[in-house]
Amino acid sequence: MPAAGADTPASRTRRGVAPATRAGTALWVTVGIVAVSTAAILARIAMGDDPGVTRSGEGAASALAIAFWRSSLGALALAPVAWRHQRRQRRASGGLGRRRHLQLALAGTALALHFALFQGSLALTSVASAVTLTTMSPLFVAVGGWWLLGERTARRAWWGIAVTVVGALAIGLGDATGEGHGGRALLGDVMALGAALAGSAYLLAGRHARQAVTVSTYGAIVYGWAGGLLLVVALVAGAPLTGFTPTVWLAIAGIVGGPQLLGHTVFNLLLATLKASTVSIAILGEPVGAGLLAWLLLGELPEPLFALGAPLVLLGVAVVIRSNADPPPPPDVSGS
Repeated sequence: MPAAGADTPASRTRRGVAPATRAGTALWVTVGIVAVSTAAILARIAMGDDPGVTRSGEGAASALAIAFWRSSLGALALAPVAWRHQRRQRRASGGLGRRRHLQLALAGTALALHFALFQGSLALTSVASAVTLTTMSPLFVAVGGWWLLGERTARRAWWGIAVTVVGALAIGLGDATGEGHGGRALLGDVMALGAALAGSAYLLAGRHARQAVTVSTYGAIVYGWAGGLLLVVALVAGAPLTGFTPTVWLAIAGIVGGPQLLGHTVFNLLLATLKASTVSIAILGEPVGAGLLAWLLLGELPEPLFALGAPLVLLGVAVVIRSNADPPPPPDVSGS
């Protein structure tokens, strides 16, 4: 019998931390995937029929404007809860130190770059290509851990990386030679890869900081940094931040309430009962959901080579995630 106050699945559920049953976990995984899958569709709706990175058509929002409002409104939504948590933390331990604030600032900077590049890629290439290439973040985390931190990478992970690269090249080749946007789509693919790199930096910068602060505090501060930086970029680039139609504002609100708060929050909660590798693989369902929604709602189909490249990208990333989740093999003490 668990001791009073023990951290059990049932106690975590009562606190709203994570579902305790397998059916509940599957339900929340589905909710999270559906929520994040709507981000690209809502962004395309907000950008209108003539999407652009700094300027879209009349009454529509540019990619930079969407990135700014997504970050800023997300920070404002979390601020009241974060403020209460911080008051309690200051009484208990004196609050966040300078080093922790620096980590959060670096994470916010990387997140601002991630959002700007991801939203920009949606203005230039297909939803399916942009979302699929952006999911390559785990691959870059693995490479960065090996190159920068000297972390050991399993041989199977390198095979996964090779498969992913082949898939990404197939997607890029299809977009570059297709009848759609051509070179414009290829630029969007490059921006999506940049978004994946920035997302990897966001994960690496915030990994330690997240362990010491609550989800709401982490989100409010990091989103706030991202929103402030994106405001500066938008003003310098001359991207309008207001003057949108009600439909556009509703789409932006949907991005904040769905993918930004509900989707990411669900996956953060699931980390209490599921391995990070399992949650990461579940998130790979986002390109499938986003691609289906783009086809059903926007009538958008990617280039034929996407059908070859996308499965390779997702398979390769899944292999990398699983390989990094496996414990390293025991050292060879046989003397051979």
